[in-house]
Amino acid sequence: MKSTGTDSPPYKLKKRKLVAENTRFNIYFDHVTSEEDVDVPDYLVVSPKRFVADGFSGVAILPVVEGKIALLKIYRHAIKNWSWEIPRGFIEPGEDLVESVARELFEETGLRCAHENIQPLGSLHPDAGTLSARIQLFAGTECAVEQAYRANEIGHSGMELFDKDAIQAQIHGNEIQDPSTLVAIFRFLHLDDPAKTE
Repeated sequence: MKSTGTDSPPYKLKKRKLVAENTRFNIYFDHVTSEEDVDVPDYLVVSPKRFVADGFSGVAILPVVEGKIALLKIYRHAIKNWSWEIPRGFIEPGEDLVESVARELFEETGLRCAHENIQPLGSLHPDAGTLSARIQLFAGTECAVEQAYRANEIGHSGMELFDKDAIQAQIHGNEIQDPSTLVAIFRFLHLDDPAKTE
């Protein structure tokens, strides 16, 4: 069932307590209650500190280089494991979404993609149960190497190009588990008009 966005929430926020923060996120314990005797005094909410129009806090891009999809190999401390992911990041002040995604693409991969070759793939909430963030997904076709890849963020290890069969084998083999990456791949490979997902 699709929500219209006007439905009333089934519970009330009684109190919000900031319990931790860093440069990018606030972490809250929300005390929520309902008429049906639901009482949760410590509902965990992780919220980005900056949002832009339509509630977006970040962008992610699926880069295509000579018909192959580029993925980053990243060690993620939170899960104590390696992850294959598309480039992504936060939107900086004054940037529109396409500028932001082009910048993140170059910073994380050394790839450039003309703005006219960056197309929207819709949006997603990465973890609606905890994270109050919304990410705009894009695909960048005809991307090209402008500078050699170099790992410049914590955990980043390398970048590899995969053809469609290799990508699907990784998905079926549970080697790709990142939600933004899975959704972007699905929408890029299976939808006739990705813009319809906006």
